[in-house]
Amino acid sequence: MASRGNDDLDLDGNWSGGKRRRVAKKRRACDAEQTAEPEQPTPKKRKKGGAVLNAVLSSEQPPKTGATAKVLRRWAQTRLATAWVAEAKAKKLTPIETKEVSPAAAWFVACPPVLPLAQLRNWASKARAFPGSQLLQSLGAGQATPSAPGAAILVLCASTDRLFALKADLDGSWGIKALALAAHGGGRKRDQVLRQAKALAAGATLALATPSRLRRLVEEGHLDLESTSLLIVDLAHDKKLRDVLTLQDTRGDFFALLRTKLAPLLPKKVGDETKKLAFLLCGLETA
Repeated sequence: MASRGNDDLDLDGNWSGGKRRRVAKKRRACDAEQTAEPEQPTPKKRKKGGAVLNAVLSSEQPPKTGATAKVLRRWAQTRLATAWVAEAKAKKLTPIETKEVSPAAAWFVACPPVLPLAQLRNWASKARAFPGSQLLQSLGAGQATPSAPGAAILVLCASTDRLFALKADLDGSWGIKALALAAHGGGRKRDQVLRQAKALAAGATLALATPSRLRRLVEEGHLDLESTSLLIVDLAHDKKLRDVLTLQDTRGDFFALLRTKLAPLLPKKVGDETKKLAFLLCGLETA
């Protein structure tokens, strides 16, 4: 039998207050919500991308004037290592893939971070002997003779414009005809590659190349890097303050070559005579 207020017994034998009971229940729920402490927002995790950028910028700072050979090699090693970390992050490589490149101090010639191109031969004559040092001296003296197929000395440039600026300086002041390995000369790219491959087959003592064209020539079998004794990486900045190791496209092509072709040719210890390839990292100044 129902009582006033539409009360009734529930299944457990307790009195249920109908509409009034439901209203009271809602009021209690509203009071509980008002007294509850507001939830604290979850703090956002800060991205660590800035650490890589700071490391790259820090590595670009040149060592002090008069630095020892050990310090110069360590600077070049750090410069390449931080560029590789940036490349691995950009390509989202796995930790195992990242370990494929581990620059060693023995890879590098102890060279000032900035050197006028006109003084390169004089510097090579005074520096401790390194792969390609005698060839550099003979180039400066105009005594270089055509080498075996390939390129004995390679200069890696960030762009075609930079390549031809260096080539004009070399052709004028050194009296040589450096081989240009880049997209130029008109016609189809395939025809350009074949012309450059023919020149490499005849042998070149000194060649200037962009990373993309060098990579293509190597991957298509037109250039064997075992014929190269010195790879000069030109670190001169362009108008946007970028170089071979900071411009993403050139950096990617360079490290693709390093991982697959160059790394086995480089020494692991300073003074290792079994390896005949060395890196020279330097910003070359033109006249």
